[in-house]
Amino acid sequence: MRQVLGLKQTSLKDASPVPAAEFSGTPLSDRAVTMALGFILCVVFLAYLNTLWFSFVHDDIFQIVGNAWLRSWKFLPRYFTSEVWAFRRPIFPSAYYRPLFLLWFRLQYLAFGLNPWGWHLCTVLCHLGVTLLAYYTAAELLKDRLAALFAAMIFGLHPTHAEAVAWVSGVTEPLFAIFVLASYLCYLKKRALPGQARTYLSASLILYGLGCLAKETAVVLPLIIFACEFLWGRRTAPSQWRTWFWRCLDALKVTTPYVVVFAIYMTARVLSLGHGHGPRAEQSLLSVLLTWPSVLWFYIQHLVWPTHLIPFYPGDYYSSLDFHGVLLPAFAVLIVGAVLWFWARRSTEAAVGAIWMVVPLLPVLKLSAFSEGHLVHDRYLYLPSFGFAMLVALGLRHLRIGSGRIWGQPAIQLVLAGAIGLAMGVEVIAATACYTNLSSFAPYDTGAGIHSPKSEEDLGLSLWRQGHRDEAIKIYQDFWQTHQDDWEVNYSLGSAYYLTGKLAEADRYLTHAVQVDPTQSDSFFYLGLTKMQMGDLNAAAVNVKQAIALRPDADHYHRGLGIILQMQGNFPAALSEFRKEVDLDPDDAISLQQVRNIEAVLAAGRKGTPPPSPPTSGSSTAH
Repeated sequence: MRQVLGLKQTSLKDASPVPAAEFSGTPLSDRAVTMALGFILCVVFLAYLNTLWFSFVHDDIFQIVGNAWLRSWKFLPRYFTSEVWAFRRPIFPSAYYRPLFLLWFRLQYLAFGLNPWGWHLCTVLCHLGVTLLAYYTAAELLKDRLAALFAAMIFGLHPTHAEAVAWVSGVTEPLFAIFVLASYLCYLKKRALPGQARTYLSASLILYGLGCLAKETAVVLPLIIFACEFLWGRRTAPSQWRTWFWRCLDALKVTTPYVVVFAIYMTARVLSLGHGHGPRAEQSLLSVLLTWPSVLWFYIQHLVWPTHLIPFYPGDYYSSLDFHGVLLPAFAVLIVGAVLWFWARRSTEAAVGAIWMVVPLLPVLKLSAFSEGHLVHDRYLYLPSFGFAMLVALGLRHLRIGSGRIWGQPAIQLVLAGAIGLAMGVEVIAATACYTNLSSFAPYDTGAGIHSPKSEEDLGLSLWRQGHRDEAIKIYQDFWQTHQDDWEVNYSLGSAYYLTGKLAEADRYLTHAVQVDPTQSDSFFYLGLTKMQMGDLNAAAVNVKQAIALRPDADHYHRGLGIILQMQGNFPAALSEFRKEVDLDPDDAISLQQVRNIEAVLAAGRKGTPPPSPPTSGSSTAH
C-alpha cells in the first residue's frame, strides 16, 4: 500500500512551523513496521472473525434479501438515479443517495448470493483496509511510526465500530472511509511532491467523489483539508487577524477543486432525489440546540469509554434548560473542548488529530435528518474515531515512566498499548454478539426503551422465524393498541394474519394499512393475496396491480398477479406476468414452471387447466 500511494515515513514538506514532536525509542525499521502492522491487522481480523457466522439482521432483510435491484445489472442505472431505499419505497423521500453502496452490494450478491458469511467477510476486509489506511495517514501526520501503529491498533479495535463491521448494512461507514482516507493521503502526497501535484490532485478528487457516492458524510473532507491548510499555513502579516485572513485565502485556493467536486455531487444528488430530505424531526431550533450537548456528550463518552454498546439508544429532545440533560452535558463538552484547544495550541499533531475527530462528527448535529429512536448511533463515530486514535497515540508516545525497553521502545508505552488493545478486543467480541441473528438482535432493539414500529416489527419477526407465531402476533397486537394509525403496525399484523390463514383479520388490518399509507406496495400485495384466498379475484387483481404500479420490480408481485389471472382463466395475461417475474429473477423455479405449463396449454389450444394453489409464503417481505 505504501508503495502504491508513494508514501514515505517523513515529515510533510512545509507541513508545520512547529518542530516535530520528539518521541523516545529506537526508530523502527521497515521490516519491524511491516511485522507490527501485519500483527495488528491479524488481531483486528480475529476480533471480528466470529461475525463470519452471523446472519442477516435488521435492515439486511430488506436491503439484501428483499432487494430485487441486486439481482440484475439492468438495475445499475437506478443506483445512480434513485435513493438507496427506492427499491422498496419508490416515492418515499429520502436523503440517502449512495450508488456505490448499492454497487458494492451487487458485486457481493454476484459472488456469494444470499450466503451471509461472504457478505460479513467483505465487511471485515473493508474495515481492515480502512485500518491499513489509518496507519499510513497517521504516520504522515504524526511523523512517528510507533505512534501510527498505536493509532491503527486503537482505530481497528475500537468497540464502537462493532455496528459498522458486524452488521452488513453498516458497511457504509468503512466503505466511504476508505475513499476519504485514500483521497486525503493523495492530498498529502500532492503537498509533499509539487512536481507530481497534478497527478495526485486528480487521484484525490476522484477518490473524494467516490466517497461521496458511497455515503453523503464524505462531503466533510474539504472542511478537513481547509482546516489543515489553515493550520499549516506559513503566511504572516502585521496583525493576527490579517494573518488568519491570508491563511484562509490560501486554504480556500487549495480546497476549491474539492468544492467543485462537491458541487457536481450535489447536482447529481438533487437531480436524482429532488428535494426530498428524508425523515425530519418536527422540532424547534431551540429544541435542537438544547439537545446538542447530550448528543455530543454521548459520543465523547463512547469514544473514551466504549462499553455496554447496543444497536439503539434512547434519545429525547430537550425544550428547556434541564440540569441533567442539558446543563451538565454542556459543561462536560466545554471542558473537553477547552482541553483539546489547549493541547492543539501546543502541538500541531494534536491539532490535526482534533480536526479529524471533530469535523467528521459535525453531520450528527443535523438532528432533523434522524427519525425517532435514531438520534445517536455508534456507527457515526467510525471516522471521528480515527482522530481520537491519533490523540491517544500521541498521549502514549509522550509517557516517560521508567527506563525499561522492549524491542528498543519504551516498555511502559508498549505494555499500556497492549493492555488497551486487549481490553478493546474483548469489548469488540461482546459488542458484536447482538448482531449474531434476529433472535439476538431483537431484544437489543427494544431493550433500550425504544419502542417504535420498526423495533416492534423486528421483535415480532424474530419470534415469527423461530416458529412462535402466536407470540409474534401478540407483540404486534399489543403495540397496535397505541399505534392504530401506524402503517407498519397494521401491515405487520395483516401480513401475519394472512400467513396464518386468518383471512378476516388480515383483510381488516391490510385494508386499514392501505388507507393509512397508499404509497406502500407490500400492503396492497398482501391485501390482494388475501382477497384471492377469500375468492374475490377481481379485488385481488386490482390490489396486486396497484402494488405493481408502485413497485414494478418487486419480488413475486408479477407471480402473484399471474396466479390470479390464471385463476380467472386469462392465460395470455398470466403468461405475460410470469415471464416478467422470470425476467426479474431467472432463478424463480415456480414462475419458470408456470411459463412452461401455460405455453404448453396455449400451444395445444387447450384451456381450463386447473390453476396452481395460491402461494401462502415466499412474498416480497421477510415474513
